[in-house]
Amino acid sequence: MLVVNLVQVLSAESGGMPFAQILQGAAGAGLFFLVQRGLVAQWLLKLFSDPGSRIKIFMFPLIVWPFFLLYRLQVDDLKSYLRRISEGSLVEWLGFLLLLSSAILLWRAALSQGSRLVRLLLRCGGVGLFLISMEEMSWGQMIFNWGTPELMNEHNIQHETNLHNLSLWHAHTWTIAACVFTLLFGLSVAGFVLRRQGSLKFGSPADVLFPLGCTASYFGIAALMYWGVVMEKWGVDLVLLHTREQEIAEFLFSVGVFIHVAYLYLGHADSGLRQSVNPDGQV
Repeated sequence: MLVVNLVQVLSAESGGMPFAQILQGAAGAGLFFLVQRGLVAQWLLKLFSDPGSRIKIFMFPLIVWPFFLLYRLQVDDLKSYLRRISEGSLVEWLGFLLLLSSAILLWRAALSQGSRLVRLLLRCGGVGLFLISMEEMSWGQMIFNWGTPELMNEHNIQHETNLHNLSLWHAHTWTIAACVFTLLFGLSVAGFVLRRQGSLKFGSPADVLFPLGCTASYFGIAALMYWGVVMEKWGVDLVLLHTREQEIAEFLFSVGVFIHVAYLYLGHADSGLRQSVNPDGQV
């Protein structure tokens, strides 16, 4: 985000840059500083070693969501609001960075894993998340603004360099995403139950496949929003929901994925965390 913003500053005309782009650059600079100082890793390590923190993670979107709905009710300038949350906005950028970071962390976590099956799961997950993150940015087209290849431009609904907008399955992508978010919500609830019962061993294949229980609120809200998008696409007017708000749902999905991936990475990379994290009774 910071590098792209610097390129945009150098190439900007005398009219200046939009506030949204300036905000993206500032966010990128802040994230870079926090990562370089190791503050992000320390904060996450503390979260996963404290049962109370997981409850806070779970409750955060549930507390924030009512305030967002109140804000949404009083929005008068819908076009301006949609520009702030649509493709290319800070919401999408942060979602992309979380997914890309998750892909890298999963791949690195596999390097310190002895079990062949778990290593395979982590690497497959890393590759999958990398593909999803790059699809979000149209494989760099949204960053470097290259022209869409002729063959892709002919069959891509949005005339972008990505696969998920191909006319072959474009009309089904919302339903597929809604089903995936719903499945992840169900798996996170099951993961909570299994960890609470003590029947889910840390570092096992199930530990990889069943997200932490505290991610259920993120996947649950994302699923509800996306099913709303599906209904809108079917012609049902939900009044307070716009189809472009799918970017918010995708961001919540990215947050939920990152939380679970960070837990896996820190757990496999730091042996001390194995002793500090006791899954019994935790969210």
